[in-house]
Amino acid sequence: MQIELSREQYRQLLILIFLGEWVANGSQLDEQAKQSLQATADHIYALAQQYGADDWVEYCEECGVYHANEAMEEALFPLIDEYDEETFWDVLSHHLAYRDVVTAAGQDKEFTKEMEMRLWRRKEQYEQEFQKHGLDHVRLVFHGGKRGR
Repeated sequence: MQIELSREQYRQLLILIFLGEWVANGSQLDEQAKQSLQATADHIYALAQQYGADDWVEYCEECGVYHANEAMEEALFPLIDEYDEETFWDVLSHHLAYRDVVTAAGQDKEFTKEMEMRLWRRKEQYEQEFQKHGLDHVRLVFHGGKRGR
């Protein structure tokens, strides 16, 4: 298969690969799957000079692979930070809302459409709270531990 890319499309592909690697490396993928993804990324990174993108890619003599360099990381880490921030609040709101709905209904109760609607309403309440106050109003109660630690 032959794929033709413009320089801009290649640079966009580098961004997608970098972000994909970031997610894959932070996941529970087995080592073989990660190595397979890395081999594909290496193949694409190796074309950087041909596409005028060698300002974002470097070859590691020691490792024998191409990878994103510091300039690419600096360009993309703000995007990753923004994603992490948004994901944090979304996941936290969802988990807390789910906990509340399941606790109110009972652990053994089958999750119904009505419970799902309550979940989304409760999640929205958490989102509004976090938007206004961040974590300032969040308190954890530890049971069974020693106080003062």
